[in-house]
Amino acid sequence: MCEPGGGGVAAFLNRHPYEVNAERVLPLDGGPAHPVGADGSAVGDVPMGGAALSALNKSVRNKSSLNKNKNKNKNKNKNKNKMAGTGGGGAALSSLMPALELRRLHQLPEADPFTVARRFVWECLDICLPPGPDFTRLETAVLLAMQARDAERMRRLPDIEAQAVFSVEEFLRPLGISEVAGYEATEGLFLNILQATEYVGLLYKGRIDRDRPNVVEPRLRPLLAVPAHQSFPSNHAFQAHSIVFAFNAILPEHPATEELQRIAQNVAENREWAGLHYPSDTLAGKELARRFAPYLRDAFAAGFLAAQSEWH
Repeated sequence: MCEPGGGGVAAFLNRHPYEVNAERVLPLDGGPAHPVGADGSAVGDVPMGGAALSALNKSVRNKSSLNKNKNKNKNKNKNKNKMAGTGGGGAALSSLMPALELRRLHQLPEADPFTVARRFVWECLDICLPPGPDFTRLETAVLLAMQARDAERMRRLPDIEAQAVFSVEEFLRPLGISEVAGYEATEGLFLNILQATEYVGLLYKGRIDRDRPNVVEPRLRPLLAVPAHQSFPSNHAFQAHSIVFAFNAILPEHPATEELQRIAQNVAENREWAGLHYPSDTLAGKELARRFAPYLRDAFAAGFLAAQSEWH
């Protein structure tokens, strides 16, 4: 029994210590808990039971459950990363920029008195430059006509939004290796290609410096936020087709190669439907992927071999 006004909650807890463990809260003396009155003092030998003790027990149980889930997720992620790391350049390592491959790219071809002048030739590949202002106006008219086709635009909108942040998942699915162990090198190679081609594509964009379609034609209403970098060539087209050309080099006889090509073309064209790229941007991105493919294979030779070994 406590006398009223005996120091509030702190005094009450000092007089009635509790044992707190992962499952419940219990008074140390084993007797019934005492509730606290409105003035912060103990009320008497009335069993507490109700809301306060229930809330304490619930809080402890929730924290215990959170800790269990956290440990479970930590172990799951640890196992997943361990699995992804087996296979020579798996997906777990591909969240980092492929620095070694990019350095090798900057060293191609090997130093030689007869070929040294060709070094970095991949930065100056022969792709068609953007058309002049008259043809560009025709392209914006095409984009306005596409914009007027509301039903088709809305049909494509989910894919357009999903593809805003490029993922290799669309390319893994037709190959039958999405979330399947044993193809980590293939997935890792695809991820590394995405990062390397984004870097290379930005070099071309900066050099050519073509304005986005909505700058030339203010009536265009892009479905996504307009990227800050330039328009030509389309990096989505470049990246998507680079993956297709890479897999064609690894396993050209695979029955899904045509489906991969269709997916890459769809990714590229969706950027036109979104109002972000001219059709000539798309064509240039695909052409750049074709011309850049040999340099990509040289720079990522180890990754190509590791991916190829998973299919044989």
